Amino acid sequence: MNDPKITTKTQRHPEVRKPSLIFISSCLRGFLLLCGLLAACTPISPVRVTLIADGQTRTLLTDAQTVGELLARTGVTLDEDDRVSPPETVLLTDGMTVRVIRVEVRTEVQQEVIPYGQERVRDATIPVGQTRLLRAGVNGLAERTYRVVLEDGVEVDRQLVRRVVVQEPQNEILLIGAREEVTAVPISGTVAYLSAHNAWVMRETTGSRRRLTGTGDLDGRVFDLSPDGAWLLVTRTATETGHLNSLWLIDAVTAGAEMFPLGEKDILWAAWSPDGEWIAFSTGRARDAAPGWEAANDLFVARVQFLKSPSGEVTEVRLRDRQRVLEPTAGGTYGWWGTTYAWAPSADGTRPSLLAYARPEEVGLVDLAARKPEARPLTRFPPFRTYGPWAWVPSLSWSPDGLFLLTVVHGVSPTGEAPEDSPVFDVYALGVPAAPGGYALEAKLAAEAGMWASPLFSPDGENIVFGRARIPYVSQTSAYDLYLMDRDGSDRRRLFPREDGEPGLEAPMMAWGPDSQQILVVYRGDLWLVGVEGETRRVTEDGAITRVCWRGGF
Repeated sequence: MNDPKITTKTQRHPEVRKPSLIFISSCLRGFLLLCGLLAACTPISPVRVTLIADGQTRTLLTDAQTVGELLARTGVTLDEDDRVSPPETVLLTDGMTVRVIRVEVRTEVQQEVIPYGQERVRDATIPVGQTRLLRAGVNGLAERTYRVVLEDGVEVDRQLVRRVVVQEPQNEILLIGAREEVTAVPISGTVAYLSAHNAWVMRETTGSRRRLTGTGDLDGRVFDLSPDGAWLLVTRTATETGHLNSLWLIDAVTAGAEMFPLGEKDILWAAWSPDGEWIAFSTGRARDAAPGWEAANDLFVARVQFLKSPSGEVTEVRLRDRQRVLEPTAGGTYGWWGTTYAWAPSADGTRPSLLAYARPEEVGLVDLAARKPEARPLTRFPPFRTYGPWAWVPSLSWSPDGLFLLTVVHGVSPTGEAPEDSPVFDVYALGVPAAPGGYALEAKLAAEAGMWASPLFSPDGENIVFGRARIPYVSQTSAYDLYLMDRDGSDRRRLFPREDGEPGLEAPMMAWGPDSQQILVVYRGDLWLVGVEGETRRVTEDGAITRVCWRGGF
């Protein structure tokens, strides 16, 4: 049986036509045209406004519609900073006030005086109660740049944009007298000092002074008083071309005694042995280039022989048993500057057989009793690079028992400089080994003291005096204070200058008294007596002292 077919019929609606876009557009244009014709035919009523601009107030009847149109019709123009209230786009209304605010932005530079201050410095060369102007004060100058905003000629805002110091002020420096009157102070032993290239001696009191020389030719390279205080070993500037100096002895006891030549020339270092029988010395040669000499880094020892008249007066001094202990050597990187030595004390009073030596890169010992004496290092360190025609050499000081050696060691930089450029200089005590080649104990007693610390054992070996740089990392040029500490580095305290703000010492030069209770310090060209308890007294008025020795004899 065949299935009937199912037929689907779609009913169509009558066709609806959409309005044409062209027709709509035409109608819209017509409407707008009609509105425009109507507007043109409608009269605009004028409004009364008040215009305030450029210092004038005008009342206007205008048919302008906006504030901007009003300004244009009245010939009022606006700069980019000017303002108008209300804004230009606002429609005008009857009775409205329109205000034009003229805004001017400009910069002004004003000069400012920076007043100088005052620095008050205690000065030991000026008597107490007096003041002295060292430097007049000078005001500084700064320039201030402002951003200034004016509205209708009236300043409404001012802001500081920049301040530049054109000239720094210079403080006035006023010296305040701190010098006490010089009075005689009792002393023991003998003091010798170098003032204006002449030698002087003191005994019994600091007021009892006597000039030993008047030639003014002591070069200060050698200035050493014999252990008994009777003879002063010095070097005199050479009068012969091609030589540095010559070695002499001065009788420090007999008034008016003559000086005795020792026949040695070109001396870079010399000193008495602790028993007063021998002299050790090192030589060099003159040269035209800086620093004016070249060291041989050698070492000689010789016995001092005094020839006397029947009356007991010394008539001649000779050096006997002269022996070259060390042959000339290059002496290391800065060997041209020279080597410093120091006799070790002799406990039994016999001829000392040991000397310490110091070079820019090491400190060591020379054993005179050895079959072949040689320089044997105790400690080594990088030499200090001076970038000039000079070299730094550490100082040396023996303990009275000869077991320890005080020195200054060039330390490791904490800021990463090359070893030769390190600014660190520490005070060390080096233990002297009992046998050659033995272990040398090292103990740091004062860190970052400075290259000119020059530590010294007291004669009893209980205390150490040393200089401490006020600016340790520039110790080459820094001022120094004098410090005292126990032999193990403890109980450290400042001795001199006593007051804060006083000028410090230059490269410290000092000498212990025989009783270990007083120290003579060269300060600003004079000698100051400083007690271990802190009492201080100025004992000279020379102003030109550079060296001092203090021994226990006479």
